[in-house]
Amino acid sequence: PCRRGRDRRGHAGSSRVRRSTSTSRFFETMTTLAFGGTLEVVRDVLVIGERGGWSGGVISTVPSVFAELLDQVGAEIRADAVVFAGEALPASLVERVREVMPGVRVINAYGQTESFYATIFSADENWSGAAGAPIGAPLGNMRAYVLGPGLKPVGLGVVGELYVAGNVARGYLGRAPLTAERFVADPYGPAGARMYRT
Repeated sequence: PCRRGRDRRGHAGSSRVRRSTSTSRFFETMTTLAFGGTLEVVRDVLVIGERGGWSGGVISTVPSVFAELLDQVGAEIRADAVVFAGEALPASLVERVREVMPGVRVINAYGQTESFYATIFSADENWSGAAGAPIGAPLGNMRAYVLGPGLKPVGLGVVGELYVAGNVARGYLGRAPLTAERFVADPYGPAGARMYRT
C-alpha cells in the first residue's frame, strides 16, 4: 500500500515532505519514512510564508490555505508535487500553482476519516477544468459507487450519493444507531463487505 500510494501521490524519489493537514497525517508519515525520506510537520503550511519560501519534494495541504500562501510568497515555493485534501480544489488554484511551479504534479486526494483517502486525481498538464478538480478514481484497496434509491447505480450525469467501500472503518464507538445508518452492506463487494455512506 505504501509503494502504490507513494507512486500515485507524488512521493516517488521525494526525500522531503511538508505535511500540515490532519487527514493526511498517517499516510504522509508512514509513506515518507518507509522510503527513507524526511518529514517536516508544521502547524500549518503558512509557516512557509514566515520563512520566506520552501523547496522540497511534496507539500500536503488544504486548497484555501495554499492559495493564501501563494499570495504571500508565490515565487519562493518549489515542490515536485502538491497534494490537496480537505476541500474542493478549484481549477483556478490548479492553474495558479502551475504558473508559480512549472512542472509540478498537482494531486487532489478525497476521503473522510471513516475511509481515509478513498480516491485520488492527478491533474496533469493537459487537464483544465471549468469549475474544479474531480475527486478521481478509487485507490487500489477502495471502491467508489454513486448510488440512487435502493442502492442502485445511477447513470452518468445523474445525481446520486457517493458510497466508498474497501478499507473503511468499523463504525463509531458507542454510537450503534449512527454506525448502522452510515456503514451499510456492500451489495457489489465480497461477502460481508461494508461501504460508507458519505
